[in-house]
Amino acid sequence: MKKIIKMLSILLAMVALPMIFACSSDHAEEEVLDIQKAYGTWMCIQSTDTYLGQSYNGLFVGVQVTINKDGSYTSTSLNFGYSGTYTYTGNKITARNSSGDTFVVKVSINGDRMTWSGTTSTGISFKYIFQKET
Repeated sequence: MKKIIKMLSILLAMVALPMIFACSSDHAEEEVLDIQKAYGTWMCIQSTDTYLGQSYNGLFVGVQVTINKDGSYTSTSLNFGYSGTYTYTGNKITARNSSGDTFVVKVSINGDRMTWSGTTSTGISFKYIFQKET
């Protein structure tokens, strides 16, 4: 009986292992941000921040962000810093404001809508949707 169980375990591992790698490779591909689509001025039209299980809607609605081609940005929000610089890799933008604070956001752009999502170093999860203005 032990030999049968051992053989079944080996057989199961041989069948399951390729499927695990096949599935993981599908998820390993990261969306790549076309940064040129991000250039311009964006207005936050919807926001959700979640902290300790409590959600707060609309805190960033009305915040304007301008992403410049030269690797700089400006914002109407003190939380983002009124100005700073950014770099990007894959679908993530890392911004550093003029005070030296950094934040990383996962970015997706669909037409004239840009979505930012992520979690801050203080544990706040966020999702912001921006509408392109210019």
